[in-house]
Amino acid sequence: MLFDTIGALTPQKVLYTMKKNEELATVKKLTHINNKKRIVLNEMGWTSRVYIVDNGKIVFKFPRNKKEQKAYEHEVNVLKLIKEHEFNINVPCIHWIGEDNAYIGFYGMQGKSITTEAIEKLSEAKKRKIGTQIGLFLKKLHAIDYKGQNQSNESNEIEGFQKSFCKRKRVLKKQFNKNELDALEDLVTSLLQKSAKLGIKEVFCHDDLGYNNILITDNYEVGVIDFGDAGIYDNSYDFIGLEDDVVLDAAILAYGGDEVLREKIAIRQQLLPIMEMLFLIDRKDKEGVEKCASKMRIHLKQMAAKP
Repeated sequence: MLFDTIGALTPQKVLYTMKKNEELATVKKLTHINNKKRIVLNEMGWTSRVYIVDNGKIVFKFPRNKKEQKAYEHEVNVLKLIKEHEFNINVPCIHWIGEDNAYIGFYGMQGKSITTEAIEKLSEAKKRKIGTQIGLFLKKLHAIDYKGQNQSNESNEIEGFQKSFCKRKRVLKKQFNKNELDALEDLVTSLLQKSAKLGIKEVFCHDDLGYNNILITDNYEVGVIDFGDAGIYDNSYDFIGLEDDVVLDAAILAYGGDEVLREKIAIRQQLLPIMEMLFLIDRKDKEGVEKCASKMRIHLKQMAAKP
């Protein structure tokens, strides 16, 4: 049987990823919606194709390849876990799971993803409303006693990041002069030392809480999606994607964070453009790499200008 509900999933050994026409047929059959105008396909994600039904009332994710299909098992387990908890914001309510995790479907995630441009146009009061909701959500999320398999840990993340940087130096040399590259390498290699000095507070994190995974309704109510990378990490990880200072400050205050948390967030935010750049190098996204490099050069100049 191709279609399964959450309570009737039977794991299989053979993985099979669908074609787009099969995906659309699946969405129509499960939702009983035949009007194609009510179903919008979003192909922007690297790992999944997403079908948005009725402006987000229902969302389906289909993996692009067998590797991502296998990784869905972790996300499914996480979504089952958070379903047991009540949050102040909207989170995915998983309802459909395909055989072999061929797809997963959710209820109730209306709203549009935040963009930097959209946030900059908001008043301080609206930014604080958004940030406060995120902070309260993270306070509850981080208190969950997670017993599942962890995706990674602090030491592995740092070691992997450093190796990735060294491996891609040849490409980075095309974007930065020697002094800039030396400064970047110093930032990368100093992260482990700075993290050890500040200490690590490992909690259950979303771990990909950037603007693309935060939804906002017309009333500025927040929703959070994409829990595929969730696991045990330092609590600062879930704040580094909050680019706006007002949103970030409101989130930290609502969370009850201290100056140590603020410092750890600042350290990781310095490295965020480098991490993004390494990811885009692997994806051979030349335009994206150049944009990240431009941001990083500005940041390096600002650092060098500080007394």
